[in-house]
Amino acid sequence: MLSDATSTGIDSTDGRGTPLALVGIQDSRDPCCWERSAQPWEVIGTPIGSGPFRVRKVFLATPNCVLYRESCATRIRVQALSPEGMLACAVPIKPGSQTSYFGRPLHERGLPATLPTGLEAVLDQGQEHLLFLVQRLLLRQHLPPEQVELLEAGAAARVLPACAETVRGLGLWLNGLLARVHGSPEMLRYPAAVLALERELVLGFAAHVLPTEWRTLPKPKSQPWRGYDRAIEAIRYADLTTLELGGLCAAAGVSARALEYAFRKNLGVSPGVFIRQLRLHALRRALLASAAGESTVTDLAYHLGFTQLGRLAAHYRSVFGEPPSSTLARPFPGDYPPFWMGHPGGGTRAAVVNTFP
Repeated sequence: MLSDATSTGIDSTDGRGTPLALVGIQDSRDPCCWERSAQPWEVIGTPIGSGPFRVRKVFLATPNCVLYRESCATRIRVQALSPEGMLACAVPIKPGSQTSYFGRPLHERGLPATLPTGLEAVLDQGQEHLLFLVQRLLLRQHLPPEQVELLEAGAAARVLPACAETVRGLGLWLNGLLARVHGSPEMLRYPAAVLALERELVLGFAAHVLPTEWRTLPKPKSQPWRGYDRAIEAIRYADLTTLELGGLCAAAGVSARALEYAFRKNLGVSPGVFIRQLRLHALRRALLASAAGESTVTDLAYHLGFTQLGRLAAHYRSVFGEPPSSTLARPFPGDYPPFWMGHPGGGTRAAVVNTFP
């Protein structure tokens, strides 16, 4: 019988116990386990419709880059905080007819991309795509300033201009690199090889996207949208049990009305509802991971700032289809090895795991 979250592999380091990078496969059959394994994203995943849940990732993670191919057997609504300090880009491989990023359906005008912010996407059943995430500092290290400016301006506007041929070529190249590293994971024991892979990823990505597609910089964001990004940064670091709309508006430097519009446009919900969703999903992850007898529903709920337990239980059941006590009682299938342990600023290391025998 398959567990809710499976991953196989062996540890591999540089001979001194120093972890360098990570390759592997994640196969999630529970939305909560998928959320727990989604780093460096902060994710809320809501299955749409019936049928078994399954999301499979084949990945490569280095200290400054993450590349993975993700396939979805279930239609999912995703609300997420995109990774701090990173530019993220999606490359559709088998797009679903109901897939959308940032509230926009997929089409040939470009590659969905983003700088750190809050966003919403719908991944259709059968959807398959590549996700490439790269530290912005690494872009500045390997690319001319004008190319970095173009990439960051496009990501800020949430689309990197690309025709269908460019999208297809980039997908083939990234898939090939991913297969090459999975086929020879021993290369990740060597710091020089990891650095060379990062450089190859940055230069190859820029070479596929930039030369023929770009003409002018996208228009900069207006003040309300910059306020939205500031609000997301405040949420990223805030104590969600005490964060209120007034404080969020002050951090964002915009009115409550402007922030409400921006959140509904980007995440499909108001700021207050989004914060409550983050707390509710955090509670579910904590319940699932709690060892038998270690905690109670009441303990974990109070820790996250929930005080009306009857109302919480009813809302929890309406969202997740079971009471909190059932989540707590279910055996925890265990976490994956850390998917990515890098942080803005570079200099950090991720662990090496090879999932292929």
